Amino acid sequence: MRQTGPTRKPKKQDIKKEGKNRMAKQIVLKDAAGNKYTLEFNRETVDRMQRNGFVLDTERLYMSAKDLITGAFRMHHRKLDWTFIEPIWMNQNKRDELLKVLAEMFMEPTITLMGTDDEGDKNADPTWEIVE
Repeated sequence: MRQTGPTRKPKKQDIKKEGKNRMAKQIVLKDAAGNKYTLEFNRETVDRMQRNGFVLDTERLYMSAKDLITGAFRMHHRKLDWTFIEPIWMNQNKRDELLKVLAEMFMEPTITLMGTDDEGDKNADPTWEIVE
C-alpha cells in the first residue's frame, strides 16, 4: 500500500514561528552604535520570569521595570545582563511609553492562553462540562 502525504519530518525552517513560539508584537531597539536588539515575550520567557519570582504590578511598575526590561531581551538575547542592557535602555527616548508597551507585551501570552477565540461563536455551547 502506498503512503500518502509527507514522508519526512518537517525541518526547523519549515516550521513557522507562531503560536507559543512567537507573539504578535516585537520591539527593535538600537544602541548608540546602531546595533539592533529585538525585545519580545513568549510563553516560555513569561513562565521563566514568573518562576523566578517576577510579578507585574502596574501600580508599581517602576519597582519591577529592570526585570521586565531584562526579560524582554531574554527571548532573542539570552546572554545579555543588566550591565549590558542598561546603557541601551537609557539611550531610548520616551522610556515611560516603551515600558507600558513592554508591560502589555508581557501580558499577551497569558491573555492568549486564557482568552477565547474571537472568531468562534460566543453563544455556542462550551466544549467542556463540569462533572460532580
